[in-house]
Amino acid sequence: MQKSKLKVIAGIVLVFCLGLLVGSLGTGIYIKHRVESFAVGGPMKHRIMAVRRLSDRLDLTKEQQTEIEKIVDRTLMELHELRKKHHPVIEEIRERSFMSIKEKLRDDQKEKMDKLYEELKKRWRKRRMRNGRHHGPPH
Repeated sequence: MQKSKLKVIAGIVLVFCLGLLVGSLGTGIYIKHRVESFAVGGPMKHRIMAVRRLSDRLDLTKEQQTEIEKIVDRTLMELHELRKKHHPVIEEIRERSFMSIKEKLRDDQKEKMDKLYEELKKRWRKRRMRNGRHHGPPH
């Protein structure tokens, strides 16, 4: 009798642990997919999502949606122009920071840092290109 009780408890614990594992993996995959799809969509997807969210939460009329879309479009354009205007300054700050960090490293670490920085610059360029923000010449 004792062994069968122990088997039942072990079975329940096992099922619970498997459920926890599958749920965690599923949630991780779902979140990764949502973040990637949001990042890939670029400004237009952000616009659509912002207006849809406001419309759902505030129960906007079609007329209000149209007016709010104009405001969101104008805001996105202003932000785009601001990014474009300040991109050289941001790049300069990044470069200065990289050089300051590099001064503190050993030679073998400097080589690794150079490779890491090149990878980061490629990733930043790719993200800008994907989101339709082309600032300055490619590095």
